[in-house]
Amino acid sequence: MPQAPARAHPRLTRCLDAIAGQAVDRAPLHMPAIACSVASEILGRPAHTGTGSLRYAEVAAWADGEAAHAEFEAQMIEDVVAIHRALDVDVLRMPWRMNERPDARIDEFTFRFGPESGEHTIWQYQLATADFSAVYESPRLVAPEVRVRQQLAKLEQVAADPLPVARTALVPAVELWRKYGHEFMVRSVGAGIGVGYDPDDLELMVTEPELFRRKTSLQADYAIAVGRALRETGMPPVMSGGGDLAGTQGPIYSPAMFRDLVLPGYVKALDALNRMGVHYFFCSDGNLWTLMDMLFGAAGIPGYGEMDRDATMTVAAVRARFPRLVIWGNVSSSLLMHGTVAEVREQALASRTEAGGRGYFQGCSNAIVTGTPAENVRVMFAER
Repeated sequence: MPQAPARAHPRLTRCLDAIAGQAVDRAPLHMPAIACSVASEILGRPAHTGTGSLRYAEVAAWADGEAAHAEFEAQMIEDVVAIHRALDVDVLRMPWRMNERPDARIDEFTFRFGPESGEHTIWQYQLATADFSAVYESPRLVAPEVRVRQQLAKLEQVAADPLPVARTALVPAVELWRKYGHEFMVRSVGAGIGVGYDPDDLELMVTEPELFRRKTSLQADYAIAVGRALRETGMPPVMSGGGDLAGTQGPIYSPAMFRDLVLPGYVKALDALNRMGVHYFFCSDGNLWTLMDMLFGAAGIPGYGEMDRDATMTVAAVRARFPRLVIWGNVSSSLLMHGTVAEVREQALASRTEAGGRGYFQGCSNAIVTGTPAENVRVMFAER
């Protein structure tokens, strides 16, 4: 793991030391996402920072044209940096966005993606929950196996020369690094490996398993290319991956299927990324106990994000099996929203204490969602 450059900000040094398993002055702070309403309360002004409200706002800006979107994007970056400064968060990253122009705006909160006469989805924003999601999907015009083969064709086209695609994907993160790398550890884009949980895909995993073996192998090729492109930039060589695949009771599909169809992709990718010195951390909430030996043993993934304390994935329990694993956040997002200040303080302290002062980034297991009290966010990040 490369060292921080000379005269690096303490935040960057702290993060690199934590990744290297060295003792740090305090656990570096990491914030996967924070809802616009919560950030706005903390900053005392409207802010575009993350979760469904951000994705809705960006799509709405696109609906107003390229100039409106460019103005929105500039303001979003300013807001994201501002909330990280306000909370003294060490890791800066672009939030999960929906940077897509809709085909039509149906009303203030509803948009159509895709042609009305062809395959399309209708997305809608819910004011009460700040959720922005698909509320209608038109019937698919091609068979599921044909759709997957079409996806494979696109992945194979990228795999023929993946570095240019990876370099392009890194451009927004590189721009953040150039502007704010003296102040934060800027986290780059991710590269997930997985099959998803679309019902058609889950069925095809049984009937056409070779399609998914090929898919995860191609995803691994792209992840390796992202790692190579990342090393070219001079940014901290840190990238996330994974993908949601579990609930509180366990994985959505069987560990045997994961071992057969998905694990080979991770083994392939991590063999290259670990040799490059790229820190890759796997992200999925839920109960992953039946997959842990495959992910962090066989594949050798060095980091684990979105670790779900509510699903028994505590720092203490995970560290008992994988003492060198770097953990990115373990405070319950649900507790953060519904708990008292005292309860949040107790759990935040427990996560830090269980980590033993090494290899742990303090933060919540997932997003800081709409309705989360601002004081709970501050307490989660406070040292005491």
